Amino acid sequence: MKLSKVFAFSALAIAMSSASATSWMIGDDDGYGAGIADNANHPPFSPIYDGRSAAEKVATDGAQYTDTYSTTHPGYSPQAGTVATFSFTGLSNGWTQGSMWFDMADFQASTFGAAKVKFNGIDQNWAFNDGYPSTKVRFFDLQQDVLDTINSNHELIITIDRNGSADFYGFDYAKLSDAFAGTQPIPEPASLTLLALGMAGLAAARRRKSV
Repeated sequence: MKLSKVFAFSALAIAMSSASATSWMIGDDDGYGAGIADNANHPPFSPIYDGRSAAEKVATDGAQYTDTYSTTHPGYSPQAGTVATFSFTGLSNGWTQGSMWFDMADFQASTFGAAKVKFNGIDQNWAFNDGYPSTKVRFFDLQQDVLDTINSNHELIITIDRNGSADFYGFDYAKLSDAFAGTQPIPEPASLTLLALGMAGLAAARRRKSV
């Protein structure tokens, strides 16, 4: 009977967790402006490729750095400078977990040099070697020091400094979530099925006890 109770409670907790997660996205998740699948190879691009939507071109929150080849590359990028900034502002406090997702393309750190990346001023390791023309969706569960700065400043500012790299690379989107990426919630129908099974087990156990 104790096992049935725990099982029913766990299923309910998973369903509630799935319903409460919130995310914020910069960019439009359109396959790097070329309609390609995630984690696939994109068509050959010239260094001045620009697949941004009209909304991305006028945005000031970091979307202006999406769907371009290459991001902040002097002489080639549509944007000036060597630092891409993605800003998530107006966040609440009370963050106890969170994750960042990036749909990125063509990172070749060992060949051309690694970008220097910070989440709210805190260094992140981005020495990726995906190669051309590969795209990759990556997630980063936010560490406690980053969560502390979100709670203090109510924002997450991500800076991606070219740091002297000669690499051509770009992004399709950047997405912030207040849930850990490493623990994906069970889809709602499955959660409800688990809950129903748990409740049925609990009822059966009660009937056995009363007999």
